[in-house]
Amino acid sequence: MNELQTQALETAKSWTKEPFDANTRAEVQALIDNNDIETITNRFGDTLHFGTAGLRGVMGAGRTMMNVYMIAKASKALAQCLIEEYGDEAVKRGVVVGYDCRHHSEEFARMTAGVLAANHIKVYLFDRLTPTNLVPFAIRTKNAFAGVMVTSSHNPKIYNGYKVFWSNGAQIISPVDAQVASRMDKLADTGHDFVSIEDGVRDGYIEMMSDETIDAYCDWVVKSAVHTGANDVDIIYTPLGGTGWECASKSFDRAGFKKVRVVEEEKTPSGDFAGLDAPNPERLDTWPRALKMAKEVGAEIVLANDGDADRLGCAIPVNGEYKILGGNQIGALMLYYLIQHLPENLRNHDSFAICSVVSSPLTRAICEGMGVDFQETLTGFKWMGNVADERVKRGQHFIFAYEEAFGFTYSDARDKDGILSVLLLAELAADCKANGKKVSDVLDEIYLKFGIHVEDAAERFYEGLSGKETMANVLAQLRNNPPHAIAGIEVDSVRDLLNLKTTKLADSTVTPVIHLPKQDMLTFYLADGSWISLRPSGTEPKLKAYLGVRCVATKDDYAVMMSAEKVKIERIKEAVKQML
Repeated sequence: MNELQTQALETAKSWTKEPFDANTRAEVQALIDNNDIETITNRFGDTLHFGTAGLRGVMGAGRTMMNVYMIAKASKALAQCLIEEYGDEAVKRGVVVGYDCRHHSEEFARMTAGVLAANHIKVYLFDRLTPTNLVPFAIRTKNAFAGVMVTSSHNPKIYNGYKVFWSNGAQIISPVDAQVASRMDKLADTGHDFVSIEDGVRDGYIEMMSDETIDAYCDWVVKSAVHTGANDVDIIYTPLGGTGWECASKSFDRAGFKKVRVVEEEKTPSGDFAGLDAPNPERLDTWPRALKMAKEVGAEIVLANDGDADRLGCAIPVNGEYKILGGNQIGALMLYYLIQHLPENLRNHDSFAICSVVSSPLTRAICEGMGVDFQETLTGFKWMGNVADERVKRGQHFIFAYEEAFGFTYSDARDKDGILSVLLLAELAADCKANGKKVSDVLDEIYLKFGIHVEDAAERFYEGLSGKETMANVLAQLRNNPPHAIAGIEVDSVRDLLNLKTTKLADSTVTPVIHLPKQDMLTFYLADGSWISLRPSGTEPKLKAYLGVRCVATKDDYAVMMSAEKVKIERIKEAVKQML
């Protein structure tokens, strides 16, 4: 064994003794008995690091896994951060804690609340599972200082996570993330004080939240809608076995949508997500039951939330079949609809929309064409939410934010909100019907006005500790020796956000990138307007590729041009797969 493996084995042995619980000890002992050095090294050769707005990982025993010990450790680090960096105000205003339906989520949430309360920090704990969006909402209504949601969102069911929000309802960014991370890295794996929920409630440190907060959230969702008066549309809805149905059904009902059918097999929240591998509407394997039901009843729109209901997928009828829309298409429809219904006094550059750097340039085209401001941010709602909050504080009007990974928000929300988005898309579909249109007609209208844009994605997983190194090497090679052509199309320039520069390949001219922070991401701009962005995932061990093509079309050549762009993006996608 090498040094890393030897150290990992010694750490694993320490987890077979008290104070670790019996199940944890048995799980680790089985790995040792089976001499499973690879798994032992993967689980104990490193530790779970506080990263993109918190923690995320596979559940199980070990220092790189999601378990109650890592949850206690993160909660102690958060408590130290609040007390030492932000003082009495943070302690008194407290932390909202929620959890989804994943296995161990309730246990992890109770540990979070118990550790915070043991450090004399006020805690507002939901008494049952909820969508993620309830945590930032409760932060605003309770005037809390921070929030924690135990969820792994749309990831496979073997994962869980620990997502941290700040007082504005957005995910945390620098310096808070670093303040928590540095403290967590210094803490032991065990020995962190906690109190029971019962004792915390008795002593006044824990306050339970229930129907009142959930009802207030649903009222806010309905209030935030555009309110065209249209609600006559046949809807199929599925929460994919996650947390969405309670809030979605209440919001539909209060907004007057009476023709809503839910996929019964996927209605009840469960850590097994109705047998799905991952409750992710981006994945085609999550759609069969909903689409089968839609075909049987002739639904006019199909809506799907992910496991914690912060994302939204959509399918619409097109030429007798149901087409699953991409995140960029949904974002374009929502943005176009919201701008169309802006009061005239807000249709100016004091009103703004945001999308991430890997989302479609169609967003910019719509904003510029309709007279409102556009801003791009790094990938993730932690960036978009905080930018929106800053600009609103300066007196500007926030219209909409989205990213291609099925995340959308508007109104007062500062994180993606799948329930808010469900109601907006339902209203959009009803408004189309009331005006003699289909949702697909509006999408065609957008493409004719602002250009055809077609996007796709590819990814490759890199498992284990060595996988991270391999993934880093792939990006380094592309950064140092970028291709001069992809799929036979010349590469015009490369934007490198790690080094904040754009390099034109023909003459090596370098232009600094000044409007974005650093991120490990490369974007290749091709001579025909196509683009490819590559970045490591912030939540899973994989390299993600985002790609898009675009062209201008007229009514006469629209179908031909659309087909040609779809062929082109498939060609580019195959070339990109070979690069990963």
